[in-house]
Amino acid sequence: MIMSRREKIEGFFWFGMGMIICVLGWKVGLGSFLEPGSGFIGFVSGLLISVVGLLMALSRDSSKGLPDARSVSGQTFRGAPLFLLLFTVGVLLGYGVFLEILGYIITTFLVMWALFYLFYEEGKRRFVWSALASFATAGVTYLVFEVWLRSQLPRGVFPWW
Repeated sequence: MIMSRREKIEGFFWFGMGMIICVLGWKVGLGSFLEPGSGFIGFVSGLLISVVGLLMALSRDSSKGLPDARSVSGQTFRGAPLFLLLFTVGVLLGYGVFLEILGYIITTFLVMWALFYLFYEEGKRRFVWSALASFATAGVTYLVFEVWLRSQLPRGVFPWW
């Protein structure tokens, strides 16, 4: 199946957006790899967006497993239950609201638990596996951002943490 003209234009659009993000990141300042500046993450993100856009624009064939784009146009969320979509959006909005109040660790644990619990297979161990996966997610991301990258995460109810 050959890519449509619209898909190629979308690829060039994302390539351009990525380049704009790279320029803005460069202007803010990249710093070094060991001591990244304010624009480092933006620059790297812009590079990744540009690469994906370029791959989209220059690709000759789209994925063979996907149906024709005209047959699914306007049906992005057609197969998903409305409850799951609204629940996920509500949980993510709650994350934004309660992050400063409860702190990073508690809020991340609760949000990940809600999402894992909802999307885990039915069964007796659903609660336990969701809690373990949430604990691991909150712990690993805390170690990466707070300990390794030394970025300050919201403390919330644990100001001494």
